[in-house]
Amino acid sequence: MKKFLSFSILAAAALTMTPAVNAQEADYNYTNIPPAKDIYTHSWRDNWYIQLGAGAQMPIFEKNGDASNFQMKKTTALYEAGVGHWFSPYFGFRFRGQGGAMHWENSNQWHKGKYANLNLEITWDMFNSLCGVNDHRVFSIIPYLGVGGSYAWDYSVAGNILDNDGKVMEHQGVVNTNLGLQFRFRCSKRVDLYVDARLTGTADNINNIAWKTGLDPIFSMTGGLQINLGKEGRHVTKYTPFDCMGAINDLNGRINKLRGELADTEAQLRAAQAQLPCPEVTESAAPAKTTNSVNPAVRFKFNSAKVSANDQVTLYDVAQVLKQDENAKVVLKGYADKRTGTADYNKKLSERRANAVKEALVAYGIDADRIEVEAIGVEEQPYTDNNNWNRVVIVTTK
Repeated sequence: MKKFLSFSILAAAALTMTPAVNAQEADYNYTNIPPAKDIYTHSWRDNWYIQLGAGAQMPIFEKNGDASNFQMKKTTALYEAGVGHWFSPYFGFRFRGQGGAMHWENSNQWHKGKYANLNLEITWDMFNSLCGVNDHRVFSIIPYLGVGGSYAWDYSVAGNILDNDGKVMEHQGVVNTNLGLQFRFRCSKRVDLYVDARLTGTADNINNIAWKTGLDPIFSMTGGLQINLGKEGRHVTKYTPFDCMGAINDLNGRINKLRGELADTEAQLRAAQAQLPCPEVTESAAPAKTTNSVNPAVRFKFNSAKVSANDQVTLYDVAQVLKQDENAKVVLKGYADKRTGTADYNKKLSERRANAVKEALVAYGIDADRIEVEAIGVEEQPYTDNNNWNRVVIVTTK
C-alpha cells in the first residue's frame, strides 16, 4: 500500500510538470534575427587614380549677327590631367586641369587666345548607387559637378576691357563652374579608359571682351587613360556585420524563464515528496546531512554593475536554496574582462558587481553575514573561450 501511494504522488507531480516543459519546447524556434546589411569600406590610401587625356573644345560665345554659336571652325585642341579619389563606392572627388587654345568670332573678325583652368569636382558613380556595388563593372556613368578658376592670355586681337590706367588688358582670370558626364570603360583593375563630355561656365570677360551677358559657356569633349593606383587598383572591401546582442539577450531571457519554471516545478516536487510516508530511521543508519550545491553565474553588460531583470530569477533561486540550509554561506566572486579598461578600474568594477549581487540576495531575505564578496578583477578569467563572458559574478557555496 505504501509503495502504491508513493508511486501515485510522484506520478501526479510528473503530470503537473509536463505542460510547462511542452510549452517551452514550442517556443524554441528563434526567428528574431535582424536582416544583414552589406557595408563597404577601404583605407584612405586606396582608390586614388590619375587621368591623362585630350580632346576638343568649342567656345559658345561671341557670334556675328544671326550666325550659330556652334561652328566647327571654332573647335580647338584641349589637353587635360587630373588626380582623384573615391572615398566610398558612390562618391569621390577630383582635381583636374585643362589647357589649350581658343578661337572665336567677334565683329566679323576672328580672335585667338590661350586658355587654362583648374577645378575641384565632386564625382558620383551612378551605377554603383542605383544598381549595386560592383568593382568589376565594365561600363559606368559618372556625373560630376565642380568649381574652379580659368585664366586666358595671349589674345590675338585687343578686347574692350580696360585696366585702371585705361589700357586694354592682356590677360583675364575668372571663376568658373562646370558639370559633365564621364563614361568609364574598365580594362583591368589598374587601367580604365574614359570619355568625358563637359560644359564649363566662365565669366563674360574670359575672352577679354565683355557685353554684359554674364556667362560665357565652353563645351568640351575629351577621352583618355585612367590609371588606378595601388596593388589592388580600384576596389572596396565588403563585410556583413551581424548584431547578435539582441539574439543573446533574447536567449538569456528564455533561459532565465526556464530557470524560474524549473524552480516552481522543484517546489511542487518537494511538496509532493513531503506527502510521502517518512522512512523508519534506526540509530545505526542516521541520515547524512547534505548541503545543496549552488554555482550559478550572473552576467553583466559592458562597463555595468547593474543586475538585469532576467538574472533576478537566478538570484531568487539562490536565495531559496540558502533558506533551506541556514548554515550554508556563499562567496560572490566578481570578474571583469581583461581586454578593456585598466587593472585597477576592472578590480573596482568587479567589486561593484559582486556587491550588486549581494544587495539582491539581501533583498530576497538572506543575512549579509552569510555572504562573502571577493573582487577578482582580471587576475583570473573563468571563461577563456569568450572574453565577454568574463563580465560576471560567480556564486559558490562555502
